[in-house]
Amino acid sequence: MTELMDAARELLSIAMASHWLLLILFLAAAIDAVFPVIPSEGLVVTAGMAAAAGHQNLLLVIVLAMAGSVIGECVCYFMGRGSGPALRRWMRRREARQAMYDKVSKALHTRGGLILMTVRYIPGARMVATLTAGATAYSFRKFVLFTAAGVTVAYTYVALLGYLGGDAFAHDSLKALAFSLGLAFTIGLVLETTRRVVGRRKAAKVAAE
Repeated sequence: MTELMDAARELLSIAMASHWLLLILFLAAAIDAVFPVIPSEGLVVTAGMAAAAGHQNLLLVIVLAMAGSVIGECVCYFMGRGSGPALRRWMRRREARQAMYDKVSKALHTRGGLILMTVRYIPGARMVATLTAGATAYSFRKFVLFTAAGVTVAYTYVALLGYLGGDAFAHDSLKALAFSLGLAFTIGLVLETTRRVVGRRKAAKVAAE
């Protein structure tokens, strides 16, 4: 077990020092925005740790992650714009997905900036929001502006978590990664729980009226 942990630490150290890390990070952020199967946040955390260790530049990590995500979300936007009717049929196949589509569609045209900046913190909602923005012909200029602001805040936060973990556990990359991911998970859990509680209270208040 000790040998396995040492090997994992060695591989993580090599990855953090690699010049390819930033390119992989950029591609992962772009792909994750269209097909949310690649954990780009985990790579940003790793890159943030690498910055703390002096292997990467923290500002460059944030900028490349942001650029990749904006490009990916713009692709998703135009996918939605080019397939509006087909998208609506796809959404109707699942009740939860259709409900989210209807909710996001309405919200985009009343408080689009807030939705596009915060939707990435709701599991599974980012892709629906970007597709919906395209399908409903939401202003592309506003879409890019609010998306860029949202991803800048999101990736700065994630990169700083990695940097904090890398700085706190400078001599053990595995502990640094576990600390950073654990902290990100805890904060995300608190935010999601708070969102659900607030949502239920609002629903109960509306029902009572």
